[in-house]
Amino acid sequence: MAVVSFLMYLYLVLLFIFVIIPDSVLLYINRKKIHLKSLCVSLFFLFLVAVLWDQVSVRMGLWIFSQSEMVGYLFGLPIEEYLFFIFVPLLCINIYVLIEDIFTSRKKKGV
Repeated sequence: MAVVSFLMYLYLVLLFIFVIIPDSVLLYINRKKIHLKSLCVSLFFLFLVAVLWDQVSVRMGLWIFSQSEMVGYLFGLPIEEYLFFIFVPLLCINIYVLIEDIFTSRKKKGV
């Protein structure tokens, strides 16, 4: 029974450890370099496309989720999937901004 309970939270735990925590750290580091309104608009449209894509894929049987391994469902998709659609693009944007800042500061220093 304990294994089933753990599996139910596995996606959420992995998402938290490998995406949400790094996102939080990078968002703090990049806080002065990211325009919040632009970020929110971008994430909103990425979220819409991802949800529509997954809805179609699930309905066509191209993509499935094990109900015993998900915390809950909202409109046919796991709650974890909605979090994934928000935090993974945010992580990509944060990594891009950080790398861009590193290379920009190196160019200014002449490295």
